[in-house]
Amino acid sequence: MATLVDICTWRRFELSELEEVAARLSQCLPHSGVVAVHGPMGAGKTTLVRALLQAWGVEEDAASPTFGLVHHHKAHRNGEEVKVRHMDLYRLEDEEEAERSGIAEMLGDPALNLVEWPERVPGLMPDDAWLLRIEPLEDGARSCILSQLQA
Repeated sequence: MATLVDICTWRRFELSELEEVAARLSQCLPHSGVVAVHGPMGAGKTTLVRALLQAWGVEEDAASPTFGLVHHHKAHRNGEEVKVRHMDLYRLEDEEEAERSGIAEMLGDPALNLVEWPERVPGLMPDDAWLLRIEPLEDGARSCILSQLQA
């Protein structure tokens, strides 16, 4: 039976420490696959993804792809160029719309897919997706946990 194992954990960090957290987190993430980025509205999901992309040397702005759904990037990780997609599925109506938009196909491609609001398409998320959860704390700080299912 598979269990969810924490890979990297930050129980508490200030927004001023986000670049440092993203730099360390960027080393923990896989080079391909799906990372489900969870957190409530305003938790900092897009800001964290933007910081991750910067840590990987992505030069273009990593703005929220809410209206376009997907932004495509080329990142540099461990001396190799890697395709990274940033998906924001908040505005999707249902999984059928995701299918028509090509999201389902992209999730299976050999790229790293950072997916905000994956709960909009639960039937399309692969079983081996990593989980990245960011939570705001009462005092404005954040917590962040990267987990993976392991057999």
